[in-house]
Amino acid sequence: MKNSRLFQLLYLLVERKGSLTAKELAQRFEVSERTIYRDVDALSAAGIPVYTRQGRDGGICLMEQFVLDRALLSPAEQDELLFALQAVLATQAADAKDTLARLSALFRRDSAGWLEVDFHDWGSGETEKTAFLQIKQAILNQRVLAFTYYSSAGERTQRRAEPVRFVFKSGCWYLQAFCLLREAWRTFRLARMEDPRMEETRFQPRPGPPEIDPVSAEDCPMAALVLRFAPQAAWRVRDYFSPRQIFEEQNGRLLVRCVFPENDWLLSFLLSFGDSLEILAPDAWRQAVAREAEKLAARYKT
Repeated sequence: MKNSRLFQLLYLLVERKGSLTAKELAQRFEVSERTIYRDVDALSAAGIPVYTRQGRDGGICLMEQFVLDRALLSPAEQDELLFALQAVLATQAADAKDTLARLSALFRRDSAGWLEVDFHDWGSGETEKTAFLQIKQAILNQRVLAFTYYSSAGERTQRRAEPVRFVFKSGCWYLQAFCLLREAWRTFRLARMEDPRMEETRFQPRPGPPEIDPVSAEDCPMAALVLRFAPQAAWRVRDYFSPRQIFEEQNGRLLVRCVFPENDWLLSFLLSFGDSLEILAPDAWRQAVAREAEKLAARYKT
C-alpha cells in the first residue's frame, strides 16, 4: 500500500505545476500529515528531488524539469508517443485518455490535442461503436466471440471465433480470428459483422494468425481497366485512384489505367459513376456495364 501511495504522490507532484500542502495530501490519501512527511523523506532518500517550501505559497513540490530529465525521451520522442496515444483514442480506448493526460503531465506538454483521429464512418452511430468495444474486450480477455456474419456473396452464417487482432487496411476494419465453424483462421470485415457477443468461454492463444495478404490472381481473376472520366467526377477519381494511375487529357477529362479484382463489387463501383464514366477497355466490362444499365433503365421505365 505504501509503494502505491508513493507512486500516486509522485504523480500528483508532477501533474501539479505548483506545490501541494501536506494537509491536502493527507486528506486525499486519508492518512496523517506525519505520514505524508515520512513519504516525502522516503522519496527524497530514493533520489527524487522533492522538497518543502515555506511561506504563503509553500508546500511540497518537485524540482522543475525533474521528470522530463529522468524520462530519457527527447521532445520529438515525447511528441511521437503522445501522437500514438491520440491514434489509440480513435479506437474508443477509454483508458488511453487517462494515460494520455498522465503522460502529458509527466512531459509537461500542453499541446497533445493538436491531432484527432477518427476511424469511424460519417454517420456511424452508437451501435457500431459499441460493437467495436465488445470485440476489443473479447480480444483483450481472450474470450470466444459469437456473431452473425454476411459474406461478400450475401450468405448469412452464425459464427463463433477466437478473436486475436484488429487490422485497419485500405480504409476498413478487419478482425483476424480462429473460426470455430470452419476450424481455420479467417479474416472478417467488421462492416459485415452483426450483433457481436462476448461469451464466458475463454481460449488459449494459438500460433498465428497469418498476415493479411492482398488478393492474388489465383484467388480472384483481375481486370486491367482503361477508364475515362468526365471533369465533374474529378474529385472522386482523385479520392479512389493514385496520381500515377491518372492521366489528364486536354479537354479536362481524366484517363485512368488500373487493375481490380473481377467481382460484383467492381460492377457496382463502376456503375456508381453514372454517365461520368466511359469504359474504354476491356470490351467484356463495357458490355457488362451496358447490360446492367439497360436493366436499370427498364426497371425505372415501368
